[in-house]
Amino acid sequence: MLNEDNSEIKSGMDQLPRLVQIRKNIEEILNELLARLAPYILGEKKNLFPENKADLEKMHEGCLSLKQKLLEFLEEQAIKKNSAGTDLQQYLSKVRHDLRNFVNVINGYGEMVIEELQKKQQPSAADDFLGMTAQVGQILVLIDAIKSPETHPTLRATTSMRVSKQVPIDLVTDSEEYLNFKKKIEILIVDDNEESCQILQRYLSRIDYPNTQIAYNGVQALSMLEKHHFDLVLLDIDMPQMTGIEVLQHLKKDIIQQRLMVLMISAADTMENTIACIRLGAEDFLPKPFNPDLLRVRIGSCIEKRWFINKEKQYRERIEFEKQRYESLMKAVFPSVIVEELAQTGTVQPANYTEVAIMFADVVGFTAYCDKHSPVEVLENLQNLVEMCESVALENNLQKIKTIGDSFLASAGMLAHRKNPVLDCIHCARTLIANSVKLPSKWQLRVGIHFGSVIGGIVGHRQYQFDIWGDVVNTAARIQTQAEPNSICMSKQAWETVKELCNCRSLGMRSVRGKAPLEIFEYVDGG
Repeated sequence: MLNEDNSEIKSGMDQLPRLVQIRKNIEEILNELLARLAPYILGEKKNLFPENKADLEKMHEGCLSLKQKLLEFLEEQAIKKNSAGTDLQQYLSKVRHDLRNFVNVINGYGEMVIEELQKKQQPSAADDFLGMTAQVGQILVLIDAIKSPETHPTLRATTSMRVSKQVPIDLVTDSEEYLNFKKKIEILIVDDNEESCQILQRYLSRIDYPNTQIAYNGVQALSMLEKHHFDLVLLDIDMPQMTGIEVLQHLKKDIIQQRLMVLMISAADTMENTIACIRLGAEDFLPKPFNPDLLRVRIGSCIEKRWFINKEKQYRERIEFEKQRYESLMKAVFPSVIVEELAQTGTVQPANYTEVAIMFADVVGFTAYCDKHSPVEVLENLQNLVEMCESVALENNLQKIKTIGDSFLASAGMLAHRKNPVLDCIHCARTLIANSVKLPSKWQLRVGIHFGSVIGGIVGHRQYQFDIWGDVVNTAARIQTQAEPNSICMSKQAWETVKELCNCRSLGMRSVRGKAPLEIFEYVDGG
């Protein structure tokens, strides 16, 4: 006996009576089926349902084709020709596969007719075709017995191909958002049997999946998948040029990355094929002829999974967008290195920074200007000035610290090493003065520069900012008060770092509020 382990293969001659008996049993049921179908094709009922004429004819043609193929496949000479052990098993496996494809056509068009009759409230005719699908189920059991000697050849199945109770789908949600998502699903049907493709396409349209395309072999399917986005592939196994399993191997990367889902629908429903497909990432494996209710549930499950994948992607994109917004906002408030420290540690440790140049720029006559202009005009011009200062500071490697009223405070060499921070400040100040007089307000600037050590950090818990403190900051602010409009002044400490690089002249010792007299140096343009 041939068993699941396939330890011994029964000879073809021993199986001949069994196979011939199976053929006779299938022919008997087919003749009964054709007799029940005949009145709707040629007899007194042929004009009752003109809208279903094409489907009835396809169903009738499928029955005749199946009958013819039975004679070809299970004729005694064909069995004897392939009677050598393994060859016979391979032959019978192909016979079973091909016969199931014909049954799929008969059942598929029968299901279409039943649905239409039920919609038209024709219960008597619908029951008649339900009986026919039950006979199709009997044929299917006998076809399965072709490969299994343990199955008695006279076994007559009584189970209908249909599920008696409607199985619910769309388990996740019936929301408008989900239903709109469902209508946009793109499905590719891949099968070398044209009738099977047409049946699937029509069925999918009936259950609200209108966006379907067809490929008749694996090579064509891969080409279409490269050019167009599909959400789901309904894939056959036995096809010319490239099998469905080979197609799965090519799609493995897209399946793993959740860009694509694959549902197998094939008459080649051996355990080996099922395992191979699932291992390669297929969502499920349905045999032909497919049960329409079961297929509906399986596709619904795939689409719901696709929905969750899509929602997760949207959430991730939203999180990434919010993260980038947060980082952008943080970088607008704090220097980049401070943002990195906050991200890594959740806090900013105060630090002492040495060899730092501080630049303090202030608008000349700003208070008087405010008295003569409206608040809107003042703020618009101040906005233009600050934006220009920020841009020029960035170009010259200065870090903006803050604005204080109409003053702009920046540093060089504090958060990033610079060869000569004071020189950076001078270049920045020159450009600020040149650009400010070109603005609509035509404001003039005074600039003060000092060099030394500062403390940097963040204080408070609300509306806080990174700030700097120390004598160098205060001194830079007071040095700028010694400058003439549109001029740059600096301390001796600052001048010492650039005296070989640019022209400066001493303004002598100057009294500075809160400080001992300081020697002030003025930058001479052209140096």
